[in-house]
Amino acid sequence: MVKAEIDRSAAVWSPRVEEAVRILRHKDVRSTTLERLRRTWEADQAVQGLPQCLQLGEGVYHLLDTIAVPVDPADLLLGRIEEEIPDAAGEAFFAATVAAWQGRAIPPWMPDGGHECFAWERLLEVGLSGLEVAARTELARRVAAGESQATLDYLRGAVRIYEAFRHYAQRYAAAARRVGLEAAARRCEALAEGPPSTFAEGLQLLWLVGHVYCTMLAANPTLTFGRLDELLLSRYRADLASGRLCREEAGDLIEDFYCKNNLILGRGEHQMSGNSAKATGWQRNLTYDAPQYIVLGGCRADGSPVANELTDLFLERVVPRFENPVVVLRYTDNLPAPTWRLAVAAMRANSSFMVYNDHRIIPAMVHCGIPAAAASTYTMHGCNWPDIPGHQREVMGYQAVLPQYFLDALGEVGEPLASIDELHARFAARCREEARAQCERFRQERRTWTERGPGLLRVDDSFLAGPIDQARSWQLGGVKFPTLTCAISSLATAADCFAAVEELVFAGRQVELDGLRKALKSDFAGEELLRRRCLRAPKFGQGDERADRHAVRLLHTVLDELDRACHLGAADQVTVFRCLETDMRHLGIGARTGATPDGRHAGQPTSENTSPYPGSCTRGVTAMFNSEAKLPLDRINSGALNVRLSPRLVGGEEGLANLMALLRAYFDLGGLQLQLSMAESHELRRAQQYPEEHRDLMVRITGYSAAFVDMDKNAQDEIIRREELETGSPA
Repeated sequence: MVKAEIDRSAAVWSPRVEEAVRILRHKDVRSTTLERLRRTWEADQAVQGLPQCLQLGEGVYHLLDTIAVPVDPADLLLGRIEEEIPDAAGEAFFAATVAAWQGRAIPPWMPDGGHECFAWERLLEVGLSGLEVAARTELARRVAAGESQATLDYLRGAVRIYEAFRHYAQRYAAAARRVGLEAAARRCEALAEGPPSTFAEGLQLLWLVGHVYCTMLAANPTLTFGRLDELLLSRYRADLASGRLCREEAGDLIEDFYCKNNLILGRGEHQMSGNSAKATGWQRNLTYDAPQYIVLGGCRADGSPVANELTDLFLERVVPRFENPVVVLRYTDNLPAPTWRLAVAAMRANSSFMVYNDHRIIPAMVHCGIPAAAASTYTMHGCNWPDIPGHQREVMGYQAVLPQYFLDALGEVGEPLASIDELHARFAARCREEARAQCERFRQERRTWTERGPGLLRVDDSFLAGPIDQARSWQLGGVKFPTLTCAISSLATAADCFAAVEELVFAGRQVELDGLRKALKSDFAGEELLRRRCLRAPKFGQGDERADRHAVRLLHTVLDELDRACHLGAADQVTVFRCLETDMRHLGIGARTGATPDGRHAGQPTSENTSPYPGSCTRGVTAMFNSEAKLPLDRINSGALNVRLSPRLVGGEEGLANLMALLRAYFDLGGLQLQLSMAESHELRRAQQYPEEHRDLMVRITGYSAAFVDMDKNAQDEIIRREELETGSPA
């Protein structure tokens, strides 16, 4: 029996897992990477007066040359960071430093903000030394060409960053050798001089770069490590064939990689309960609760499946008690049954896990202008935002708030509106206006990139494909696919509004349009009977065609207007990623949005991400999946579907088989994405009352996980508000 099929609540975990869980659950909320702040402050003083690019290069070198390189005798992979609970003097230094840096925990010359996937394939192919050689070569070429001082400084700063990482690897090698970790020391020495040649070296290089970036250089890094079962497969197979490594040893390395991703976290959750007494915050810990992702499975450019023996090993070693890394499985209809079983078992165990459908995401990428070969490499970063790894960055974004578009279209009292089609036409006009304005804003910005180059140097520029070759930051078009992201928000609420207006005003003639408008303006004051009629109107998520067709029509409208506005296929095309996404911003959207015809009071949350509105799924998860699958999701680049199920409904072998069949049916119908929280409402409420008894209770937020008891009560109540669904029978 493989690990993923064991009852994980009773599983016996290794000491390294228990260490990571202990720290994840019991680390003091005030725990601060204070030494990092001290060393960065020293660097800040040393680089004053230099151009920003050289400040960054020299500053990163100073930081990585002086910061401690802690090693535990049980480490397989090297890379930890020291934390402490500040005393009075430490707290004063912390406060003064953050104030001097305008509220950030990194100085102004460190502009990185993460939320991306590096060009890991290139890093593994040429190593840190190869990237440095390429930067030096480009620098020499541009010196000879007499290019500007700013351009040369940009490249000199990048060279220094590579030197800093290589020197840090050498320092870690020496530290490991001092405590007798000879194999780990040799790996870091090798990585300082060349590319990785083994599975262990490859995983160490990924962690070394990711660890430094996440813990020292970027606030809220949210870094994706890429499709690891593809990136590391050849080295894994070669190691097994040569006898350098056995499967269990590779699994232990993966487990240590998972552990390291949790050791660096703080306590709490940022979107709903940040700044509470339960939250460490980004200032004390740059990683705080940032989700780091890994991606598994999917298909290659030629259509062949990636899922392999290494995929299964990564799945077997998933630890449900961990927040990180979030595992993203790319679903294909030919995914092997044993691999699917491992994945669904991990989901049933309430792991930080999500599934995306290749048969939807890849066509969506191609539709918005990404070549098929690049589209097949897609990854995701938190929170459910798409990447073309190493070659794409979002340089601009906007939120299409569909409930507000609806209210704008509905108009004021006395304004004529003859039919539901006229209402839809007004909605389309509002979408068109916003899409055109945003795409034109992108074009105007793009016209300035050349004259503004090279721009600020970022550490991530050094690990993407393009910025160093072009001597231009990704923010000024230094990557192949600079994108505009449209977050299409609260689709279900907007669809429910259309369904209610059609049902009550135009079809059923239960209320005059102006009567409805007046009720909405007064937030249904004195109109409770009308509000109840609104609540009883058809809702998206019930499998009811009367609501579902509005959701389909609305989404087609938004996407068609984006296609027109971005000039799809034209020379001046703007590459727009279309995401059914709110994160947790549906709380803020709702707070700013008046009452709506679905029966929602003013100020209440709108629907989140791709999910139906809470309380709508009266016919169970199967009907909800049917509603979701009707949407034109082959034109959507990402979007989260949060589903909360009761563990008792999927227990045992029969329960696992039923869940596998249900989820496979959903994706084969055309579902886009899925993430499960396995928790009953009464369990969540009990955890509020007795938090010490429920420290391992994890919940999905949107694209990441949180320990439920580390959230404040308002945030916990929002999680409880999400529907607990019955599984029903496979669709």
